[in-house]
Amino acid sequence: MEKKVEVISGNIAKNKTLSDKKIYVVEGEVRVLKGVKLTIQDKVTILLVNGVFPKSQIRRSALIFDQGSALSAKRVTVRAARADHKPVRLADNGGIWFLGNYKNASKDNVSVKVNRANPLSSFKADMITTYYLGRKDTYISTKTGKDLDIGDDIDGFSVLGVSPEEWNISGVRSNYSADDGFDVTNSHIKLDRLEIKHPTEDGMNISSSRVEIHKSLLLDVTKTDYTDRDLFDLEADDGASYVELYSRCWVRIKGVFGDQVVLSSSEMPRPNVRDDNETAYSFDGQLKKAALIYSIDQD
Repeated sequence: MEKKVEVISGNIAKNKTLSDKKIYVVEGEVRVLKGVKLTIQDKVTILLVNGVFPKSQIRRSALIFDQGSALSAKRVTVRAARADHKPVRLADNGGIWFLGNYKNASKDNVSVKVNRANPLSSFKADMITTYYLGRKDTYISTKTGKDLDIGDDIDGFSVLGVSPEEWNISGVRSNYSADDGFDVTNSHIKLDRLEIKHPTEDGMNISSSRVEIHKSLLLDVTKTDYTDRDLFDLEADDGASYVELYSRCWVRIKGVFGDQVVLSSSEMPRPNVRDDNETAYSFDGQLKKAALIYSIDQD
């Protein structure tokens, strides 16, 4: 029996539950507003419709959890779809966003400012899995076969200004993101598991943030014809960036390590981190001791 489809095209302004009996389609920019809780039953699928939506700040369909909003979920899947609501293996949307009340942060016309009068955000989930989220900066025209420049690209999964008290999402799987697989800006979050497979650009883009990974990290950024496509892109505009891998964490990574970052580990091999290097790097094993990847003052 096919599931019913429910289209969501406006902001979620009151508490709402997404049922496992339905498939939900986001058309345009949809925000979960301050003080509103979105509850998602186990194994729900949310589709983001590809294409231009002029009323959106980022001109694409996106699901944005505003500062002071709440998510309560177990396992949820978010993927790209065509205008007829069929899943598609093409990323041309605005992705999924989580905004907190920890630090000021902004990118791609989406921003958050600390406001202590607002409640903290509350994001709880066992696992969020995404497929083909975000937007490239160029696409091949179906009419001419040439690349069309459509502006800045957009990451598939974005976290802005979120604190450890606000973030209780145990796992994230990001597959085939149109830009970076997992972008964290001016935040401090903890994850049990993070998996990123085949992003168009970097695996983890961490900007002035601390990301703790406790149980497993899988980054598959296997080399392609693209250059400047790294496992780790750590930026330090508003302070240092850190990726902490805890002892007994399983680490499976392959790709180019990244420019001007530092790896502190007694077990992982030393990477080539010179500017513009394209040296392949891989590691597969369980860490006996904690490891740290960081950048204090380099972008």
